[in-house]
Amino acid sequence: MTEANARPKRILVVDDEEDVQVLICRILRDVGYEVDGASDGGEAIEKISAQRPDLLVLDLMMPGIDGWGVLEHLQHVPDAPPVVVVTARADYGSFTRGVREGAAAYVFKPFRFHELVATCQKILLSGVRRSVVADERRKHVRRALMVDVKVLSKERAPIALGELVNLGPGGAQVDLGVPLEVGDSVRIAFHSPAGGFPLSLEGRVSWRGSAPRGYSHGLAFVGLSPDEETALAELLKPRD
Repeated sequence: MTEANARPKRILVVDDEEDVQVLICRILRDVGYEVDGASDGGEAIEKISAQRPDLLVLDLMMPGIDGWGVLEHLQHVPDAPPVVVVTARADYGSFTRGVREGAAAYVFKPFRFHELVATCQKILLSGVRRSVVADERRKHVRRALMVDVKVLSKERAPIALGELVNLGPGGAQVDLGVPLEVGDSVRIAFHSPAGGFPLSLEGRVSWRGSAPRGYSHGLAFVGLSPDEETALAELLKPRD
């Protein structure tokens, strides 16, 4: 996780439910991170100002200054830490708002321990800052966004459950436990425990590489309908 003699990465866990906060802190400490906790957005903002964490694990629904208030605050913090939203709010409207507010990853409650740890590790190892991935080889800048997706065949038959890594107007990167062939046409559909995420996008596999637990795939979007293009643009639209 860290290089020899390197400072452990610092994570601030923000959740008003004490048992959830303690559990997440313990899980992350057990894998070697330096972890602190905050019980609401106001305390989180104070701790961010006092000592900047490398990553924020953030609940949305809290009394006082909630998670939305923290995301708003981070818009005005230079070199703000990336944010993993951990929430029971699994509706698409909240998801879209969180992405537009700068969340780099979504983990829905109830979560699996290894899922949360793997998401934090990926963000910290990748050096993501505030959800943007710049790559001069790409026509469009992609936004780092780690969230579960269903991968379907072009005919919408299920293939696998994977993880979106980044997303842009022209394509996405998806990690799967099974390999797809370059040139395959598939659809990715955002997945949440509550269901009801309406956006699914068709893409063609343009490259395949290795990933820690399987395979990484680059998808180039093809044949998007006007409604799909609009929904994607709305999801990626920067905060006003």
